[in-house]
Amino acid sequence: MTGGPRRTEVAPSPQYQPLSREDEARLSSEHYEEAEFFRTVLGGEWNVYSCVIWEGATTLNDAQERKLDLLAELMDLRPGQRILDVGCGWGGPLVYLCKTYGVEGVGLTPIASQKRSADERIARHGASAQIVEGRWDEYDDDRGFDAVYTDEVIVHFHDLAGFFAKVHDLLRDGGRMVNKELHFRHPDYGHRTTRGSSFVNQIFGSTGNYRTLAEELALVGSAGFALERVHQIAQANYHKTLDAWIANLAAHRHELEARFGRDFVRRYRIYLEMTRRFLIGGEVFNLDVVVGRKLSRQWRAPETA
Repeated sequence: MTGGPRRTEVAPSPQYQPLSREDEARLSSEHYEEAEFFRTVLGGEWNVYSCVIWEGATTLNDAQERKLDLLAELMDLRPGQRILDVGCGWGGPLVYLCKTYGVEGVGLTPIASQKRSADERIARHGASAQIVEGRWDEYDDDRGFDAVYTDEVIVHFHDLAGFFAKVHDLLRDGGRMVNKELHFRHPDYGHRTTRGSSFVNQIFGSTGNYRTLAEELALVGSAGFALERVHQIAQANYHKTLDAWIANLAAHRHELEARFGRDFVRRYRIYLEMTRRFLIGGEVFNLDVVVGRKLSRQWRAPETA
């Protein structure tokens, strides 16, 4: 018997398709347009649209904050620092981090409706943060950041090497880049797909550029970062997160159907249930947080003998 991943209903993968800036922005944005829908389904104070941490948490809001506290720890946040949230969504995580850790924040989103929601949240909480509407490859800054982070966002970036190079330019010497993402457990999964995984990918615009952890780490090093840490998150946390979203969807189904349409809600429920099935057992994905530190300009590689 040979080892390796099991394949079912396989077909050529739609991943890694190069798109124009306009098409990539449009496709990745369509999924996230309806702010009120996601506020209802994601729940909690911070509307975190990614896996949260349930160990020691009693509510969804607690679990959201435990995950954000983990990101803060990995960024080594201290009062007075400046941070950048790439793919900041509706601003919940950035506002929490700015208020809790006394930092100044900038959030990037290509979606106008997300910027409006995030701006409202910032004003409501009085956070030291601002939101910029635009893509990462269009953003410029002359002040520098102490940390740049993403939370299940880099899957949407076809040019991940370019993104890491951009982050390197934006960070101050010694600054940290923190990316939380799902990674394939075997390279073969990146080149084959099932009907179910194609449906899931279509829901968020067919921009699912999943990679192995090894691929990501190679790009991190090539961009000039020293690897500080890889923190793995148990997938039971993702199962429970998806269960919470599914429960919120069911509890508010009638009002959501009235506002967004029965087919929209039905497709999203199927998407959540399929995603949960993909993650059960941990055969295909691991969930990791990769922490890199920008090497100082004075650093030089040791000479070989």
